[in-house]
Formats: sequence, C-alpha cells, structure tokens
Amino acid sequence: MKYSNDYKISMKKQSGITLVFFTAIFILFMMFAAFAFDVNHAMLNKTRFQNAVDAAALAGAVKASDGKSDEVARQAAIDTVAALFSAAGNTEVSETDEFVLVQFSNDPQDFSNAAIAAYDSDGDTYIRVSVSNVPLRSFIVSMFGISKVGAASAVAGPSSEITTACNVVPMAVCAGTGSTEDDVLGYEFGEIYALKVGDGSETSMTSGNYQLLDFGSGGNTVGEALAGGFTECVTFAEQITTQSQPGNVIGPVGKGLNTRFGDHDPQHTAEDYPSDLYIEEFIPTKTTNDDGSVTYSNDSDIEDYYEHYRTEAAKCNGTSSGNCTSGDPGRRILPVPMINCDEAKNGSTPLKIEAVGCFFMLKKAPTDNGDKEGVVGQFIEDCTIENGSTGIEPGDEGVYKIQLYKDPSSGES
Repeated sequence: MKYSNDYKISMKKQSGITLVFFTAIFILFMMFAAFAFDVNHAMLNKTRFQNAVDAAALAGAVKASDGKSDEVARQAAIDTVAALFSAAGNTEVSETDEFVLVQFSNDPQDFSNAAIAAYDSDGDTYIRVSVSNVPLRSFIVSMFGISKVGAASAVAGPSSEITTACNVVPMAVCAGTGSTEDDVLGYEFGEIYALKVGDGSETSMTSGNYQLLDFGSGGNTVGEALAGGFTECVTFAEQITTQSQPGNVIGPVGKGLNTRFGDHDPQHTAEDYPSDLYIEEFIPTKTTNDDGSVTYSNDSDIEDYYEHYRTEAAKCNGTSSGNCTSGDPGRRILPVPMINCDEAKNGSTPLKIEAVGCFFMLKKAPTDNGDKEGVVGQFIEDCTIENGSTGIEPGDEGVYKIQLYKDPSSGES
C-alpha cells in the first residue's frame, strides 16, 4: 500500500513538472512569435521607406532635369515622401519633414560634405533622399528596452549616354564625321537645323527623301510616331540599319508634331499626346545659299531660344495661362537619329544610325506644303528619353534617362 501511495505522489509531481514545462515552452513560443512579428513589421516598413525614397529621388531628379531650381526639386522629393507616407496602409508615420534629408551632388557616388559644398547646379545634378530615425511601433522588443526606427536612402540622376533609345522620332539628320567639345558629328550646339525639309531638293540625303524614317507603314503611322507614339527601340552602338521613307506625307507629319504645341484631333488626343508645358513659337530666319543649301539663323532679341524656353517653362505651374499649358515639360525636345547618309539612294534605302541627337523644336510644323517650309530645331547638348539602355562610359552629351543609382552611403539601396 505504501508503494501505491508513493507512486501516486510521483505521478502528481511529474504532472506538475510537465505543466510547468509546457507553460514555459508556450510562453517562449509566444515571445518568439511576437519578436518575429516585430521583425516582419520592421522589414515591411523598410520596404515602404525604400519605395518612398526611390520615388522621391526620381521625382526630384526629374524636376532638376526639367530646369527647375534646386529648391523646387527638393520640395518635389519631400512632397513625394509625404504623399507615400500618408497613403492607405502607410499611416504609421504622420510627420515626415523632420525625418527627410535631400542632398545634391555632381557625382552620384560622392555625397560627402566636400562634394555637397562643391555642388554646381549648372552641372549634372544627382539627388540623394534619405529618411532616418523614423520611430516605429514596437510590440515585444520594447520589453527588452529596444526601440524600433526606420531608415532608407536613394540616389537618382541622369544616366550615362544612351546606346539604345526607345522613344526617338522618325526623322533623321545626316551625321558628319568627328566631334569636338562644341559639336557632335558636325552639329554645333545652339545652332538651328532642318529636321525635315519641305522641299526635296534641299535635303542632304537624296532626291525624294524628306528626312523621314520608316518605323511603320503609311503616313498615319508616321504621324503617331512623331506625336510620341513610337515605343520600339533603335540601337546605334551596334549600327543597326533602318529604312528611309520617301515622300513628304506633310499632313500627318504636321498633325503629329503639333500635338507638342497643343494642336489635337481625334486621332492625336491630348490624353495620349499632351502638349509641352510652354508653347511660345520662335521663328528663325531662313536663307538659301548660292549652292542651294539652306541655313537658319536667329535674328531675334532672344539670345538663345532654348535657354529662353527653359527659363520661361520653369515659371509655369501646370495651369493654362498665356504660353503656359497643363501639359508635360520637354515635349518640344526631340531625340532625332543621326544617320550615315553615304549609302543613301533614291527612294527607300537602309541607313545606319550613328547616334541620337537632341533638338529643340522651335515652331509648329506646317500641315501643307504651300510655302515649302520644313521642321526646324535648335541642336542642344542633351535630353531625356522614356526608356533605353546605357553604355559603360559616362558622357554629358546626347540622350539620357533619369535613373536610380546605388547609394554610396548605404549597402542596401
């Protein structure tokens, strides 16, 4: 009988120990689960913060590329962070200004104090946006005296020179040989050139070619492409050939290009093809030389058409007033293929693309050929494209895109 009582007492002790053991395991499991919840919560907010600073850096860099002041670019970055933080599901952070830092540099890999102090707004502008020490809600880690804070950073700015461009216009200019600091393939910065001639005898290609490229079929396709609807890519690093298009197709050309000045029709709507932000026209003087060639000159009181445009466009606030519209900045800037015309023949012929040049469209294109007017533009140093791939060599001329860079101060962004 004594053995039986001892056995019952032992079983009761074991049962109590088991209960304590399982209770401890359960508490430990709950602590790990709560800790994992804290970690996942921190990682979720890290992703949110990174998305916010990526978008903010790109927004600021786009403003800087459009010629806006550094203060406007800075505010665009801050406003973007604030907008994303206040979006549905992101309401944990209510005040953002005190956590956001926007810095400027001429080198995407150097945001040291010296680089920031030496920054020149006239050079390439790279923007770094960072958020730091943002307090986050804690669940279990606060019991151990640990506080959660969020941080992220991103750098954005112009890319190296593009080698594949995806939103060029189907016009072409004949490339020369060699480049200097003042010109590219024979085209001098600031000078005015015919991008499409109105008279076939004025072309530097061959008779019957009006400097149009065949990126599709028919004049209507050319018009849509000139309005900005060409989405395929052309590669000039590998000297891919394209086809010249004979014929003037002046009506579709004018309708397509003039969307950039606010002229729309059912085929070219403002929704699909918005106007430029600033639409003042500039009329250069046309001169026919003794050899039959045509040159254009600026005889106005405006020293530089493009710089005047940049200055005035920077004053537009997105509403229609005077020469300002609610359109998109930079629509009058055309990425134009520069081609090797040595092998050009009458009619349609394959032509090699040597580069893509940037031209500022001065005035509306003609919609009829009564005056045999062409499309003219001022050659500028660089311009943005919507999509494309870059080479490995840096460059400050030609087309480029706004892109994100690895932040030199962070191993994660």
